[in-house]
Amino acid sequence: MMLSRAKKFALAIVFFSLFTACSQEKKSLNKSYGADANYFNGLLALKEKDSEKAQKFFLRSQKGGSYWAARRSAMQLSLMGDIQQRIKKSSEFLKNYKDDDARLFACKEFVVDKEWAHAIEATDGIDLSSCDNSLAAMRLLALSKKNDSRHDQELYDWFTQRRISDVHYEFYKQNARDELDEIFGGFEEGGASFSDFAANMDIVLQFRIAIYRGNYNAAFEMLEQIRDIAIEKKLLPLTWQLVADMGRACVNGSGEDIKNARYFAELSQSDFWDEKKIKYYAMIYSGLLYNKNDNYRRRALKQFEAALSLAGDDGERDQALWYYLQAGLKISTDEAILGLEKYATSFCQKEYFDDFFDSLSVLLFSGGKWESFEKVYDIVKDFASQATVSKYAYLTARVLESQVKGADKEKIKAAYNAAAHSQSGTYVYYKLLAAKKLDLSTKEVESLFFSKKDAAPLVPEKVSAEEAESARKLLLGYADFGLGEYIYDEWKFFYDKDSRMIDLESVAALSEFLRKMADNKNDYYSKSLRMMARAANLDGAQISRKAFELLYPQNFLQSVQESAKEFEVDDYLMFALIRTESFFEPRVQSHAGAVGLTQLMEATAADCAKRLKVQDYDLLDPATNIRFGTYYYSNLKKRLNDSGILALFAYNAGITVARRWIRSSKIELNSQGELWSDLFLETLPFAETRDYGRRVVSAAAMYAYLYNGKNPCDIVSELM
Repeated sequence: MMLSRAKKFALAIVFFSLFTACSQEKKSLNKSYGADANYFNGLLALKEKDSEKAQKFFLRSQKGGSYWAARRSAMQLSLMGDIQQRIKKSSEFLKNYKDDDARLFACKEFVVDKEWAHAIEATDGIDLSSCDNSLAAMRLLALSKKNDSRHDQELYDWFTQRRISDVHYEFYKQNARDELDEIFGGFEEGGASFSDFAANMDIVLQFRIAIYRGNYNAAFEMLEQIRDIAIEKKLLPLTWQLVADMGRACVNGSGEDIKNARYFAELSQSDFWDEKKIKYYAMIYSGLLYNKNDNYRRRALKQFEAALSLAGDDGERDQALWYYLQAGLKISTDEAILGLEKYATSFCQKEYFDDFFDSLSVLLFSGGKWESFEKVYDIVKDFASQATVSKYAYLTARVLESQVKGADKEKIKAAYNAAAHSQSGTYVYYKLLAAKKLDLSTKEVESLFFSKKDAAPLVPEKVSAEEAESARKLLLGYADFGLGEYIYDEWKFFYDKDSRMIDLESVAALSEFLRKMADNKNDYYSKSLRMMARAANLDGAQISRKAFELLYPQNFLQSVQESAKEFEVDDYLMFALIRTESFFEPRVQSHAGAVGLTQLMEATAADCAKRLKVQDYDLLDPATNIRFGTYYYSNLKKRLNDSGILALFAYNAGITVARRWIRSSKIELNSQGELWSDLFLETLPFAETRDYGRRVVSAAAMYAYLYNGKNPCDIVSELM
C-alpha cells in the first residue's frame, strides 16, 4: 500500500526527531567526557569494524585523555596493524607504563608473534615470587626458546618461592616436562649430558606438582629425595614453600606423626637456615603433626605459640594464632577460651577468625557450656569482626534469657542492642534476630541498615585519588556509551588493584546498568550482584536503600511470582533461595551436579517432573528450573510440619539428614517440645548448612521489606 505524502512527511519528521535526539545525546556525552570520549568512540568504531576511524579516536585519547582512558587507548593501538607495527607499539607502550600489568599485556603480543628477545627484555627484573603467574610463564617460555642460561634457575625460583597455581601446572605439562623428557631421552651412554641441577630440579618440581594435585602418598614417597637434595646435601636452595609442602606430605601422606613432628621441630631450630620464614613453617607443621595425636595436643599449642614469635607479617601471625586457637579447641572449649583471653588483642585481620568462632559456638552448645557465651562475648567484643561480635552478643542475650533464672533484663537488652547495632555490613542475620527480640518497628529496623545519602566515600589505599577518579570515569563511560561488555572485567581489575578504588555509589550505578542488560541467558544478573556484594562488604562501606535493592534484586520476576502463586510459597522466600543457591546465574552447575537457578540435582528434577506430569524439560531454562525448585521446596515444607526453616535445611542437605539433626538438637538443647529454630541452626554439624540457613533467612527478610513493605522481623518470626 502506498503511503500518502502527508504520512511520508510525518514519518520523516519522526525519524529526524529521533536522529536529532540521538545526535544531541552523543554530543552531550562527548562534551561530558572530554578527551576520554575518544576512547569510547574508538571502541564503538571497532564494533562497526571501522579500524581506521577507531585508530584516529584512540590516537586522540592517548594524547589527551585521562590516565586510564589514555592507557587503554595505547593498548588498543598496540593491537592494530601488522606484526612489526604491533611489536613497535607494544615496545613504546612499555616505555610509558612500567608496571607488571603493562608487561603482561605487551608480553602476550610478543609471545604470540614469537618475539622471544622482546619478551625477555620486557620481563627483566620481575619478582618471580610475587608477579603475575602468567607473566612469569611467558618469561620462562621465552628464556627456553632462546636457550638463555638463566632459564633453569628462574624456573626453580618460580616453582619453589610461591604457591603452585593452575598456571604453574599448565606450564609444567606443556613446557617443562616436554623439555626434560627430551633431555632424559638423550641421556644414554655416549649421549648428551644432563646437569645435576636440572635433574634435581625435576625431582623438586614433580614433588610440588604432586602436592598441588593432592597426591600426598606419592609426594611422601619422594620426601627423602627432597630432604637429601635441599637439606642434607644442599644441592638446591631450600625455600619456605618446599618446607610447607614437605609438611603437607607428612600431614596427609604418612602415619608417623610424632616422628615427623620432631623432625620439623628440629628443622625450625637449625642454625643452617637464615630465612625466618623457613623456621616459621617448620614450626607450624611440627604443631600440625603433634595436633593429630590426642596425647600431644599441648605440645602442639607450644609449637604454634613459638611460631607466633617467628611470624614475619600480620598474615603469618594470624595464621599461627588461628592454629593455636583451633588446637586449643581440640583440647576443650575452656582451653580455647583461655587462648582468647591471652591473644584476642592480637587479631590483625579480624574476619580471619570468624570460622573459629563459628566452630566454638557449636561446641559450646553441644557441650552444655551455655554460660560461656557471655564470657567469650566480653573477651572479644572489642577485637573480633563485627559479624562475630553481633553473633556472640545475640547468643549471649538469648542464653541469658532462656537459661538463667533471674537474669538481669537490662544486661539482656544491652546485648541485643549491641547485636542489632553492630556495623556488620551486609551480614544482617543476627541484627535481624536481635531486632525481632527488641520488637523494633519497621522504621527502627530501617535505621539499622541504611546509611544517609551523603555518606562519605571510601578512600583508596594503594592508588592516588587522581588515578581512582580516572578509573571511575572509565567504568562509567563504558555504561554511558553502551559498552557494558567491558564493565565487569575492568571493575574486577580495579577492585583487585585496590578494593576501595571505585566508590560504592559508582559501583551501584554500574551494577544497575548491567542488570538492565541482562536476559535469561547471559550472566549479567550474577555479575551485577557480585559487584555489589563485594563492594558493599568492605569495612566502613555505608549502604543506601538503593544499594540494598541491587544486593537483593528481583531478577526473573515473572517466573518467580507465577511459581510462588502456583505452589503457595511466598515470592520473597523463593528470591532468597535463588539468590543463595546460584546468585541468579541461570546456567551455573555445581561440582556435585546441581543445575541452574535453584540448583536442583538431576534425580530431584526428574522426580519433580514426574509429579508435575512434565515429560520434556530443560533445567537450564529459568522458568522450568524455578517452577521445579519452588515445587520441591513447598513439598519439603509440607513434610516438615510446615516449617520454613526446616524445609530450607532439607533443601540444602536432604530431608533424612534434616530429621536426624532435629532429633540430636533436641537432646543438645534439652528441648522435648517445640524446637527453638534460632538455636537449632547453631547446633547443625555442618558449617555450610548453618551459613546457608542464615543467608536465606536474611535474604528473605530483606526481600519482604524492600518489595512487600513488611517488617523484616516478622519474616524472621515466620521462618524461625
